[in-house]
Amino acid sequence: MRLFKISFVLGLSLLTLGLTGCQSGAQKSTASFKDSSSQSSHYKAADPDAAVTAASSSKEAQTYRPDTAQTRSASYVKSGNLTRNGQYTYDKVGTKLTLNQVTHPQTTIRSGKLTYKVTTVRVIKNTAETAAAKRMAAQALNLAHLDSPYYTIQVKFTIYNRGKQALTTDGIKAIRLSASQQLNASNQLSDASAGKTIPANDKLATFATGLASEKAKPTFSSVKIAFAGSYANQKQIVKPTGWLKLNL
Repeated sequence: MRLFKISFVLGLSLLTLGLTGCQSGAQKSTASFKDSSSQSSHYKAADPDAAVTAASSSKEAQTYRPDTAQTRSASYVKSGNLTRNGQYTYDKVGTKLTLNQVTHPQTTIRSGKLTYKVTTVRVIKNTAETAAAKRMAAQALNLAHLDSPYYTIQVKFTIYNRGKQALTTDGIKAIRLSASQQLNASNQLSDASAGKTIPANDKLATFATGLASEKAKPTFSSVKIAFAGSYANQKQIVKPTGWLKLNL
């Protein structure tokens, strides 16, 4: 299985309220990132309702509250459950999160006893309203500097295990945004499925989030995703998939 280390997790989970079926009235953040080297079996993504979750020594304040002028628009959603393009919310470190694009492909690909179904793809515009928000995002993405706004891509998918034994997945192998840009466990991709076990004849509904671009709005109209292998007793049972194209 792939090895990767959690140095920092930026939990931008509010938009995953819609991705995971969870909802809360609190203001939360909406994407999470990890860097390249912690064992997937030990990786635990932030809960969908979490705000910013730090796995390092960061002490950035997580108490940001937008003022009245920032929330007066009809497009503001306090709960963070954004469903229409243009709706926005704020996370607890001072990032304005705007839903830029959403599609529901309902596309599947199989490998062995596993079937992967991609149900939702979202592009989110993240605007750092505070220095703390920019610092935390840069740390999470292993960047010395991060230009704001920056855009993230979120993919919701369900893994179905049709076999007679539980399987532990290594999650997403890579998301290809273009011929020259690919996200994976060591390159600005956070995958909540990595290291999770799917019981026999059961399923796992999960999501992943990655950096799409800085400053400029992404121009891709489709992306490709490939899933990694799955294991039982440290032995690979299911091989990685090929590329699955997702139209946006």
